[in-house]
Amino acid sequence: MSMLDDFHWPGQIQGYRRRYGLSQAALADTLGVHQRTVSRWERGEDTPGPAMRRTLRALIRRGQGARRDQGLAMRVRNSCWPQTLLTEGAIFIEANAAALKEARLPYDDLRGRSIYGSFGEETDLVTARWEREGFFRGEFAMGITLNVEQLPDGGANWLRTLDTPHFTEDGDVWCLSELKRLSKEEYESLYRQFGGPILVVPF
Repeated sequence: MSMLDDFHWPGQIQGYRRRYGLSQAALADTLGVHQRTVSRWERGEDTPGPAMRRTLRALIRRGQGARRDQGLAMRVRNSCWPQTLLTEGAIFIEANAAALKEARLPYDDLRGRSIYGSFGEETDLVTARWEREGFFRGEFAMGITLNVEQLPDGGANWLRTLDTPHFTEDGDVWCLSELKRLSKEEYESLYRQFGGPILVVPF
């Protein structure tokens, strides 16, 4: 068996079809081949040619990448650590129950909501600066952000987030944030150390 055949095509093709609920005919249509060709590949009676192997590998790896993205969202949703997942525009993809509790947020679900307009003017200003730093362009490896959240009762909540990028299969950059509530004194001390509300670490 050559190295080109090491991908174990029968199992890979069947696994891909089952994950996405595709019939042999539907996959064949996508690939521009006959259903009988897909059937022969899956039974190990034939192996895709070099060009088709490249196409199939790209298709399977794209699917695996999308599953990694979904896996990260699921990990955030179910984590016992306070975490959120954001996309460009500071829009929440996920925010788990621990994050809602840590930030004392009066929401049951943040998915689809933007940070902007939700937590007060100071948070909006820090978030805009954070986006300008280039996080969603993938320009730094890690950031620490200090935020003052305005609470509905007129009080304030001081937060520190550790922000790391996740490069998605589609080429987007998501932000995985871990939250920690601070005392006002801790917030002010870190603010002085950082020289402002944001500290970024470049690649």
